[in-house]
Amino acid sequence: MTSLHSRQLVLGIDGGGSKTTAALAVVSDDREFHVVGRGAAGASNLNAVGLEAAASELKRAVELAFQSAGTKVHQVAVLCMGMSGAGRPAEQNAWAEWAVQNQIADEVVVVTDAETVLAAGTPEGAGVTLIAGTGSLAFGKDAIGTEVRAGGWGYLLGDEGGGYQLAIAAIKAVLKAVDGRGPETTLQSRILHSLSLTAPEELIGYVYQDPGDRGEVARLSRLVFAAAAEDDAVACAILEQGVNELAELVVAVARRLQFEADKYALALTGGILLYQRDYRVSLLERLADEQLAPQTVECVDDPSLGAIRIAVRLLD
Repeated sequence: MTSLHSRQLVLGIDGGGSKTTAALAVVSDDREFHVVGRGAAGASNLNAVGLEAAASELKRAVELAFQSAGTKVHQVAVLCMGMSGAGRPAEQNAWAEWAVQNQIADEVVVVTDAETVLAAGTPEGAGVTLIAGTGSLAFGKDAIGTEVRAGGWGYLLGDEGGGYQLAIAAIKAVLKAVDGRGPETTLQSRILHSLSLTAPEELIGYVYQDPGDRGEVARLSRLVFAAAAEDDAVACAILEQGVNELAELVVAVARRLQFEADKYALALTGGILLYQRDYRVSLLERLADEQLAPQTVECVDDPSLGAIRIAVRLLD
């Protein structure tokens, strides 16, 4: 196996709205790689938590990856950073400058987290990827490299179908019921109990007091799934709307790339899609209704492997 101190050491990073994962790998002469270290830290979406906080979590994930490999942090050959919120040149340049200043790699490439998921979950790196965790985003690439994206506009302007918006929809439904503008729902007691609150009015302070911690709010989405499993009509309607929104993202990307039913690969990731099986199945059923069912479906639980694959391609 290649030495940890050789130039054939690469680092792949998946930086999301809830957590950051770094994977360290050694690469053999035939370009096969072996992961030797992993590290995980908090959110590193710079648009959500700011560059300073995001960089701190990113640095921590990298340090832990080297630590788990049994070596000190040192410069690698190639670093691929797949970062949520980095779909524009300004954010990509900010991360590239951070990597250069910290002397992490000889060569640095910054892509979106969707690109690393696609690299991890599709055989040829072409197809559609859908992310639904705290937020949501669809991204696609065809065989000649044409790239298309949909969604990813952030928690104020988009992220439909993701955990944060599901949780906010639940809170809104609770408050409508309090006003008499909507049906009663078990979501009220579930949410208040989970947050140790005594009255719906206290939800105002909870939502507005720390707008930076959207991951915490997003975790309330599990209560929506629990309520729906017990046939709460309001919760079921919220999830149905979420599925429709996610399907729209995939359909928009697939049609713009002229993909046909049963002729494209679909890669899924994000806690909502990975751990809520019924939600995932409903999404696939919705795509079939739209005559755009994928040929293959891959659930990607470690997008950092996609970042490593991209990094390996850049060697030499």
